Amino acid sequence: MAGWLPESAEGITELDGAFGLRPALYTRYRDFVTRLWSPSVLDPVLTELVRLRIAGLHACPVEQAARTRAAVHAGLTETRIDRLAHGSGDAAFSPVESACLLFAELFVLAPGMITDDDRARLAGLLGDAGVAGLAMVCAAYDGFDRFRIVLGIHETDPELPYPMLVHPCGLDPEAPAGPAGHVPACPVAATPLARQPELLASYLRMCATLWWDGVVDHPAKEVARLRSARVTGCRYCRNIRFAQARADGLDEDQVALIADGFELSRLAERHKVVIRFADFFLADPHGAAEERAAGLRADLVAAYGPDGTVELAAGLAIFLGFSKTAVALGTVRSDFPTMVIPTPRG
Repeated sequence: MAGWLPESAEGITELDGAFGLRPALYTRYRDFVTRLWSPSVLDPVLTELVRLRIAGLHACPVEQAARTRAAVHAGLTETRIDRLAHGSGDAAFSPVESACLLFAELFVLAPGMITDDDRARLAGLLGDAGVAGLAMVCAAYDGFDRFRIVLGIHETDPELPYPMLVHPCGLDPEAPAGPAGHVPACPVAATPLARQPELLASYLRMCATLWWDGVVDHPAKEVARLRSARVTGCRYCRNIRFAQARADGLDEDQVALIADGFELSRLAERHKVVIRFADFFLADPHGAAEERAAGLRADLVAAYGPDGTVELAAGLAIFLGFSKTAVALGTVRSDFPTMVIPTPRG
């Protein structure tokens, strides 16, 4: 059994067992995460330092226990990894490493505090493509560390070596990650993320799979997305409405209820369950795996099944990551209007 889910798919790891319940989405996720380790995205040592710093901030044991081969082979030592607990200001890190680690810390804790000066300094150190790559690395690990935690995926097998040397997502980063294909039409393609076209295409295919090859209805996923946007403060994510959720009945009156006080509103109970889950995911992912959340877990499985619960958790990871990326990169106007747009699809 994977975490607290009552069912699991076949696989070697607990992540396989949980995420494997949504196999098409898991395949897209693996492709995206593997691409993060391309040197054209970011130096693998920087990626590893950021990954491990985020894992430490979240107290995510699986990610903390792993060491990625590409970074270790590039010379990253345990001595320097141990200094991550002291944060981005530690003298063990170079100026570029410190800048990346500070960006990661703020991305997780307070993305709105990343300033234009911070972004300009990073661009001077990494280039615009490097800044886009760094933001997507932070988005992936901030979101999917929470995914592991909220589903109780710990994999603390005492027989496993520590630290454990791995390829990202179990795949060889030097092997082709699959055809890039086309970039699905999406407003995201006009943002700074377009400076990483292969990675962005993979990300958008993952989003399209989430929305169109799933078991959870569009309104429920839209409720999760909009709740996440309220917390992260992304004006774009808060103000867009995906067309299919609107067509399937989630009108503006219901959207207005996705707010504090939702428990006493006329919002459907199954949507209230999604909001409760989102609130754990966003504020206290460890709490979702504790006994006090047993009722919520039972409600989730009853309403959406184990596979739908995994899909909602993956959706929240994706929604959170993109919302924070938009905030961290400063790409959204403060006066962005409310509008209905096509649901992402490939």
